[in-house]
Amino acid sequence: MSDEDETNDGAAPGRPDADEPPICGYDGLACDLDGVVYHGDQAVPGAPEALSRMAARGTAVVYVTNNASRLPRDVAASLISLGAPATAESVVTSAQAGAARVRRLVAADRTEAPVVVALGGPGVRAALDAQGCRPVGPEADEAVAVLQGYGPELTVQDFARAARRISDGVLWVATNTDATLPQPWGNAPGNGAYVGLLQAVTGRDPIVVGKPEPPLYDLATERLGAGRALAIGDRLDTDIDGAAAAGLDAAWVLTGVHLPSDLMRLQTALPRYVVAGLAELELPYAAARADGDGWVCGEHTAFIEPEVGAPLRLGGPRPPGIEAVRAGLAALVAARHTRAVPVEDLVAAARQLDDIVTAAR
Repeated sequence: MSDEDETNDGAAPGRPDADEPPICGYDGLACDLDGVVYHGDQAVPGAPEALSRMAARGTAVVYVTNNASRLPRDVAASLISLGAPATAESVVTSAQAGAARVRRLVAADRTEAPVVVALGGPGVRAALDAQGCRPVGPEADEAVAVLQGYGPELTVQDFARAARRISDGVLWVATNTDATLPQPWGNAPGNGAYVGLLQAVTGRDPIVVGKPEPPLYDLATERLGAGRALAIGDRLDTDIDGAAAAGLDAAWVLTGVHLPSDLMRLQTALPRYVVAGLAELELPYAAARADGDGWVCGEHTAFIEPEVGAPLRLGGPRPPGIEAVRAGLAALVAARHTRAVPVEDLVAAARQLDDIVTAAR
C-alpha cells in the first residue's frame, strides 16, 4: 500500500458526513455474498432484513460474486429463501464478466459464434451462451478461447486438454484467482489453485476479471445503473481491493473471513466504512478522528505505546464494540504509516480488536 493509501480518509477508518448513515450517500449497493449475506446455507443475522429495507427505500442492490460455478437464477433463489431481495438479473458473477471479456476480444470481426472452452461449472457455460458464444468442452480443437471458472466436476483430463489449448496460444480468461473455497469443514482448493496449475504447466498467465480486478465491479455498476455505488464485502484482498481498483467506496463488514489483524497483516486498500453488520449502513456512523496522540470514535479511545510489546491501548465503556474497533484500527493504521511500530507488533496488537469482533458475533 502506498503512502497515499495509508492516509486515505476512508477507512483509516472512514470520514463520512458527521453522524449520517452511510447508505445516505449512495443510490446503489454492490454486495458480496458469502460472509456478508450468508454463511453456507444460513443467513448472516439481520443481513437479509437490512437489504430488504434498503431496497424498499429505493436503493438498487446487486450481488457480486467471484463464484463462477452457479447459475444466477439459482443464487437468486437461495437469497430469496433467506429473505433477501433478489432476481436473476441482480446477481453478477465473475463468469458473466469473463464471458463478456471473451466476446469483446474474440468476436469483434466474427459473424459466427466463437467457439470457447467452458472450463468450469454450469455458470460458465450459461454466461458464454448469453454472450453469443458457443461453449464446448476442452477437447474441442476449433476453440479460439478458454474461459476458466470453478467447476467441482472437472477432471484431471479436462485440465490436461485445456493446457493443450492454452499452450497453443488461444485467449485464456480466468473468472477469478481465489486460492481457497470456504467449506463448513475448512478451505477447499478454489479456482485460483487450478489457474496456478495451468500457469505452471503452460508458462502463460490468464486475463483475470474477478475481484480484485476491476471488470466484475465494472459490470456490477453497469447493471446497477446507479449514480453512486457502494461496494460491500468481508474479504480485504478481493472485495475491498477490488472496490479500490474499480474506483468505488467500500464498506468492510466484519461478519466474514477477515478480521482487524488481517488489515495489518495483508496491508490492503482501506475501506471507507467499517461496520459490524449490514444493518449499520442504515445507522448514524461515528468515524474515528485524531485526538492528540490518539484516536477517538464515539465514546471510545485508542492510542499506541511504541515502547511496549503490546502497543494498542483502548479506553471507553465496557464492553467495547464497533466504535472501539474503528478507533483501534485508526491508531494502528496511523502507526503503520509512520513506521513507528514493527508490522508484526501491529498484527499482534490488532488481535485485541479481533477478540471484540468475534465476541459480538
